[in-house]
Amino acid sequence: MTLQYKLALAGLALAGVVIGGCSSNAGGFSPAMMANSAQNSIEHGKSTVYHQIELLSRPAVKEAFEAFESHNKTNRAEPYHDATIKGQILSFSELFRSEATSKVLQAVLYPNVMKADLSQNVTTASYLGYETGGATGSKFGGRGLDDDVINISLGALFGNTISALGLAPDDKKEVPCLTTDNVPYDKKNTDTFPYIQGPV
Repeated sequence: MTLQYKLALAGLALAGVVIGGCSSNAGGFSPAMMANSAQNSIEHGKSTVYHQIELLSRPAVKEAFEAFESHNKTNRAEPYHDATIKGQILSFSELFRSEATSKVLQAVLYPNVMKADLSQNVTTASYLGYETGGATGSKFGGRGLDDDVINISLGALFGNTISALGLAPDDKKEVPCLTTDNVPYDKKNTDTFPYIQGPV
């Protein structure tokens, strides 16, 4: 497989993130089925039965790394036992990045949950901070209002973020034109919901 072909595949994957996201109903859920699932979570006796219908903790992880036909399966998977997304993070990354960089991406992005260390300063949230030992800004983790999580994710996948943080040697396989979604915002946060301004 040539590098041009691999980059074309990566470009198509990003197009799916920007254009399609997870908006398709191809996974088999209709509004009626979702309503039925909600009814099934009503308490039955002393126990409550919940039906997980979505798992999307970190923006862009499933959309960028995972084959669309796998979304319905991983939406219902327990996040710490989801071999599908774990494997696809690695296999997709290895199409155009080094093995070392790909393994760091897998280690940082799996499981697909938002982690925070409550023993740290809770006023300094930093996306992927917990997973990288504070390399992205603070060890608290979570997600700050000013964190551009899509650009952070794209920078890790297509840019030099992993090597710049000292997590793996630079593989010299960056694709700078794919490291941003080109959707900024002015960061003039407010004191009322939803606290942030719209995209500019």
